[in-house]
Amino acid sequence: MMRWGLVAVGCLIAAGLHPAEASAVEPGAAWTWGGNGTGQLGNGTTTGRATAATVPSLGNVVKVEAGREHSIALRSDGTVWTWGFNEMGQLGDGTTTNRLSPVQVGGLSGVVDIAGGHYHSLALLADGTVRGWGYNSFGQLGNGATTSAQRTPVTASPLTDVVAIAGGRDMSYALRSDGTVWGWGLNTTGQVGDGTTTMRTRPVRVGSLTNITALAGGRDHGLAVRGDGTVWSWGDNTQGQLGDGSLTNRLSPVQVTGVGGAVEVAAGAYHSLARLSTGTLRAWGSNSNGQLGDGTTTRRTQSVAVPGVTGATEIATGRQHTVAVIANGALRAWGSNANGQLGDGTLTDRTSAITVGGITGAAAVSAGRDHTMAFVPAAVTEPDTTPPTTPGIPTGQSNSSSTISLSWAAATDNVSTSLRYQVFEDTATNQVAELTSASTGTVTYTRSGLAAGSTHTYWVRAIDAAGNIRPTAGPSAPITVQQASSAIFESDFSAGFTGWTTNTGLTLDSTQGAPSAPSPRGNPVAARAYAARNLGATYPSLCHSEQIRVTSLGTSIDLFRLRTATDGGIVRVYIDTNRVLWIRSDAAGTQRSSGVAVPLNSWHTVELCGTVGTAGTWTLSLDGTQRGTPWQSNTGTTPVGRVQIGDTAAKTWTINFDDVRTDRSPN
Repeated sequence: MMRWGLVAVGCLIAAGLHPAEASAVEPGAAWTWGGNGTGQLGNGTTTGRATAATVPSLGNVVKVEAGREHSIALRSDGTVWTWGFNEMGQLGDGTTTNRLSPVQVGGLSGVVDIAGGHYHSLALLADGTVRGWGYNSFGQLGNGATTSAQRTPVTASPLTDVVAIAGGRDMSYALRSDGTVWGWGLNTTGQVGDGTTTMRTRPVRVGSLTNITALAGGRDHGLAVRGDGTVWSWGDNTQGQLGDGSLTNRLSPVQVTGVGGAVEVAAGAYHSLARLSTGTLRAWGSNSNGQLGDGTTTRRTQSVAVPGVTGATEIATGRQHTVAVIANGALRAWGSNANGQLGDGTLTDRTSAITVGGITGAAAVSAGRDHTMAFVPAAVTEPDTTPPTTPGIPTGQSNSSSTISLSWAAATDNVSTSLRYQVFEDTATNQVAELTSASTGTVTYTRSGLAAGSTHTYWVRAIDAAGNIRPTAGPSAPITVQQASSAIFESDFSAGFTGWTTNTGLTLDSTQGAPSAPSPRGNPVAARAYAARNLGATYPSLCHSEQIRVTSLGTSIDLFRLRTATDGGIVRVYIDTNRVLWIRSDAAGTQRSSGVAVPLNSWHTVELCGTVGTAGTWTLSLDGTQRGTPWQSNTGTTPVGRVQIGDTAAKTWTINFDDVRTDRSPN
């Protein structure tokens, strides 16, 4: 899953030396971003983050390594610190308690290198021996035992003269000073590399590899670089991650085809990466989320170039994402981004490299299942004493009986691309919120939980990554919260489908909303997608409105239907394949076109008002403008008791809904 090994291992072997002391590296800070469900970001919370930030209260770091959902840091004094998931004792603090902030691994000193597996951790000592702790059911700690949760470090033996280490899912590797590779742990697909599928609880030699200078461990496969620049692989190959042009598992090392001049390797869950001496990259294996960085999602059983990345000095692979350090200390990333692990402030997967925002001067990276770590030496970052510019004075409006939406012109900074903004309410000292934004245009924030009819003023100020602060900008003009709604029912979906009686097939889209996400989306392939709400009473006259965003239509689709309390049909508004709005009486089967089409890929408000009856009268509006004259039709005599959005029939379409409201009068 991660990047392991020593960049300068080749030099160490040539000189016949053990690894350099940790204190030889200029100390600095650990940075983290991405998923944080078990505290793996180390910031004292379990809240994920899509932009990079330092790990608080952890200085003098010289190396970072990511496990599946835990993190490891080596300090210049040779001590090891860990945080995150700890169910298998992988934090090494003698417990199985998750830690949201760094704790020290007990009983370790003189450590010069670290590595992380899925649920276990490894440390290399200056004397060339290896310690391990955490999950050990498959012998991945190398001490001859199979203890499921080893909470404190044990020694892998017999094993000496080690210069580099790597961890995979349930196996471990060591590189000795004589250039041989040793492995131990789970071996069901040959990931130990000894020519068998026999589990090994103590180190055994990996094939006949010699003159090895770097190594890496993936989910169930291993990689090694030889002194001649060739790359060798073994273990699971179901996604082509061994790079030999096949999908055949290999119990012993085979050469990766088409790769020469390699100096470093990294292994993800099912993909692999090599850094060449030219600073360019080659990748192969699974590409389901764009983790190969070649602009596609096509699996590769042989290596392909990673375009747009040059001058790389270090690489790392997570489960389905990849990160590279560039010579200027910038970071580039691509692949899965479901938890913000690419660090670009979004949750959008990338099939080509993007720049990680808010961090410069990085020297090393590591990646876990859905989080990423970076090491930034203090020496490469000049002190930043210049505060950001003053942001614009906030303006805003109330869109509901409990919220005010604010916006202001973004501040700029001489270093930081992402700034923190503090929001103050009613006085310039009453802070009510803090948010992070990389926007260079307008920053937005919605204040919730306000009393209907109350009036407020606001100030904002900007803070850069170094903590430099500008005076507050403000106050805003007074903004009054809307009076409490007289609506029968309204939903902006900020609480998901709370209040809805039924939801079938609609999913919450965290990227779209009016005015803010989330919003339900129907994106089926010939599938039912609708939600319904009982109104709790019946109404012969009412208005129903909602905002819609049409992306694609395969056929006509019901936008909403008014129903009886027992789910009988009364009247509906639907959109045809030309995106024209129609009203249809369910009782009479008659219908009328509005004559107006809804534009694609933008939000629009559709409203229907009327009275149930044998000659019921209904008016249809789009974006506040009535479309056509009032329409009379037999809609039956049973009053409205239930509202439905979306279509109960299996159809193909992509539409987002938001701000659904049912009222006794026009909205």
